[in-house]
Amino acid sequence: MTMLDYIGEQPELFLKALEERKALTEEFCQIFARKKPDSIYLIASGTSGNAARAAAPFLEWVWERPVNALAPSCLSRVWGKRPLLLLISQGGKSANMLDAAERMEGYLRIAVTGNADSKLNVLCEHQMRIPCGEEAIGPKTKGYTMTILLLYLLALESGLFEGSLHQKRYEYSISALERAAGQFAENIHRTRAWVGENEDELSRLSKLYLVGEGQSALIAAEGALKVMETLMIPASAFEFEEYLHGPSCSLGEDVGGFYFLPLAESEEGSRIKKMAAYHREISPMVFVCGKESGADASICKKDKRDLFLLSSGQWFTRPFEEILPLQMISAVIPGKKGIEGMGMKCFKAIDQRLGVKEK
Repeated sequence: MTMLDYIGEQPELFLKALEERKALTEEFCQIFARKKPDSIYLIASGTSGNAARAAAPFLEWVWERPVNALAPSCLSRVWGKRPLLLLISQGGKSANMLDAAERMEGYLRIAVTGNADSKLNVLCEHQMRIPCGEEAIGPKTKGYTMTILLLYLLALESGLFEGSLHQKRYEYSISALERAAGQFAENIHRTRAWVGENEDELSRLSKLYLVGEGQSALIAAEGALKVMETLMIPASAFEFEEYLHGPSCSLGEDVGGFYFLPLAESEEGSRIKKMAAYHREISPMVFVCGKESGADASICKKDKRDLFLLSSGQWFTRPFEEILPLQMISAVIPGKKGIEGMGMKCFKAIDQRLGVKEK
């Protein structure tokens, strides 16, 4: 199995999880209603950490209580009288995650993993399975998508179950997720075609800045990670306003760009387009991603570097749409450059010396 294979599995997995959401979340709903947590901590690193940070705004919107997404090494203390800790690790064997689980003994801990046999499951009082199936390669794709979706469903179903979430908000959210599910396969098709049209430019990347506002900046962080893991080049993610305050001064011909456009026409969106256009005057390796209905407002209407995807129209489905071009770049371009698998070899060498993962 390859990254392309796993990317292609996402639409079916996504739809199946939506259809089976009651069964997937039943145990969690019981725990949530019984314990009544007043603060939630999402503990994760790597791709799982990026998924947690991308999901956190939606979880706060649904639960209407604090949701903190932290790396295990940053978990020094927790707040609230009834905190809930979700320890998220697709493989369930990250050394820093196991250490955090042991340090947090005495708190309500739920292991969220894709591996039923992981030590993390043993260390926690409760376990939840990420419905992604096996992903037996280093750079994760469907694990990112399905971790976010699972967290969304845990919030929606538990909020409805305990009575804190209004039925209309629940139905509104599920409807948007169903629209995203219906558009998933087409968006994968579009991103694959887009990468094919831009293979030469993408293969020349030696540095990459990824820029977006709001949740797109959180998605950009996972995009940067995928690029570093697979293309083995420096990549940095920025929230747009922070990008303007210094990082944009370091642009050069060798610095590529990837800009996420907002869902709706806005002053902020106009500024992002202007910034992308300015960057294109410096480097030809600058790409733009927006929703389909924004095509007429493209900075370069027929520029092949512009990618327009189908969108549910809701901010919280953006991770399932906007991550796709970065996943696809990471799946295709290393093979074109003759470096496929080299990033994983590098990680294994580091793991052997530092023990990143428990054997």
